[in-house]
Amino acid sequence: MNLYTIILEFGGGTYVSQTSAATKESALSAWCKTIRIDKDFGPDSNRVAEEIEHEADAARLSLLDGLESAWSFTTILNDRLILGHVIKTEPPPA
Repeated sequence: MNLYTIILEFGGGTYVSQTSAATKESALSAWCKTIRIDKDFGPDSNRVAEEIEHEADAARLSLLDGLESAWSFTTILNDRLILGHVIKTEPPPA
């Protein structure tokens, strides 16, 4: 398992979370489950999660130019931009 940091900009807010997963796509999927349960985006939570999962499923996570283990994605929900980043994060030494 790897640690991933997920950063999402949506609706004027910046949201940061971390999750452990085997791949960047499975990290996004796990985070989307949390979004649905915690309702982090209010009434838009399910739709936000659906759009993010669609981008991950469609393999539209783009490796950021010049970086390793950092990807971005964008999508639109109700004419509002969703900008996301997924970063494979090295945990601090124990």
